[in-house]
Amino acid sequence: MTVFETPRLLLRQFTQDDVDDLAAMYADPAVMTYLGGVRSYETTQQHIERIIQNYREYGFGLWAAIHKGDRRLIGRCGLIPQTIEGQGQVEIGYLLAHAYWGQGLATEAATAIRDYGFNTVGCDRLISLIDPHNLASQQVALRVGLTYEKDVILSDKPIRVYAIYKPADS
Repeated sequence: MTVFETPRLLLRQFTQDDVDDLAAMYADPAVMTYLGGVRSYETTQQHIERIIQNYREYGFGLWAAIHKGDRRLIGRCGLIPQTIEGQGQVEIGYLLAHAYWGQGLATEAATAIRDYGFNTVGCDRLISLIDPHNLASQQVALRVGLTYEKDVILSDKPIRVYAIYKPADS
């Protein structure tokens, strides 16, 4: 099911048919550098099951990012329910296959996800959780309008919290 489109991407719900493509991305050390390292095929299957559960539970989640030019699944981008310091939050998340880095696609996806979170889901605030060493993701967050808020510890790792509030005129 298509959730929405951007000029170059189609974002749709994941299905179990996407395991092979997502597992290939999760097996790439470059892609997974800041996300805890490579993941197994079985872990990828479990992750897709959790994503699909989030659709049922929250009405949103991570979506399969399909490149319109070549019709390939090139990443996973979307809204992720999070708990930070005991508070429920909604995160803008984005991950793309290495071959698609440096083309502005993460910014394009994150901008559309931000707008979807505010205008469709009804969020008043969105965050991104980013490894302090992941400068590229920090730049995406800044381009989308998020600002650095604070550092927190999640799963025994330091993480930077970037945040944006819904504009008053939206």
